[in-house]
Amino acid sequence: MTETLTDIFRRSRAVLLDFDGPVCSIFAGLPAPLVAARLKQLLQDEGAELPQDVAELDDPLKVLRRTAFFAPSLVDKVEAAFIGYEIEAAGCAEITPGVRELLDACAEVDRPVVIVSNNSGPAIEAFLGLVELKEQIAGVVGRPIGNPAEMKPHPRLVLRACEMVNVSPGETVLIGDSDFDMQAAANAGALSIAYANAPGKEAKLIEAGADAVTSSMQELAQAVRTNW
Repeated sequence: MTETLTDIFRRSRAVLLDFDGPVCSIFAGLPAPLVAARLKQLLQDEGAELPQDVAELDDPLKVLRRTAFFAPSLVDKVEAAFIGYEIEAAGCAEITPGVRELLDACAEVDRPVVIVSNNSGPAIEAFLGLVELKEQIAGVVGRPIGNPAEMKPHPRLVLRACEMVNVSPGETVLIGDSDFDMQAAANAGALSIAYANAPGKEAKLIEAGADAVTSSMQELAQAVRTNW
């Protein structure tokens, strides 16, 4: 990495923000392993035999992604159930410290913010309504319903977000906390900032291609304002 946070924001006309992590902890009140277990039970109830690797998964997004390969006819049912659980989880999710400050800073310098997430659009919209952040978000691009193969790291979601605010990928920065976020940004031609919100994440996200790293949303807000 050779660029600073201020360098990246200086080059960016729009900010793309992952949801689970940078905006909130979506499964804080309804744990992800419990949701994954419910989805796996649904698959079994529908007659699917779970591959060993799927039986061991505790991430519902990974369960959905794998369903497309071993039980494609059940993707829609798993998707519908998952959206319901995500909306339930949104009601008890925990907002990320500093995200309000970041959104305020972006508004002050006229930088639109689009949420780009592998979580579902309805769940994201539900959370934004609960915490009164809808007015500060220029758009929401959730996972492509029924087509989990186009979730991040596929570039589709990033490119769709760029279209929403009429900027090229090279004029945007994606802030996320997973290797899929860093890879999606690179695949689309966007810059990326890794939000290393847990021990050990920084090295992993740098390896995934992050252009810069932070552990503080407040630091990002300060970097946005530094350019003005």
